[in-house]
Amino acid sequence: MPIESESATRRIRIDAQLKSEGWHVVPYSEATDLARLTNHAIEEFPTASGPAYYALVVNGQILGIVEAKRLEVGAVQLGVPMNL
Repeated sequence: MPIESESATRRIRIDAQLKSEGWHVVPYSEATDLARLTNHAIEEFPTASGPAYYALVVNGQILGIVEAKRLEVGAVQLGVPMNL
């Protein structure tokens, strides 16, 4: 399996899933008025710990933050064995 970057995971997998569920994926802009957004996923939304891949906004309120990791990143690769 080829290595897939986090940005590719976001673009290929997460964007498509968000759109198929009715979310409008839009880029972040300082001029964005959250009060005017509903069912929007704002890309690269700034947070205290750096930009999040998406901020999910409904009726002008941020309801959640979505982060992406490479498909190949798992507990074992991070040095933590997975007990199933």
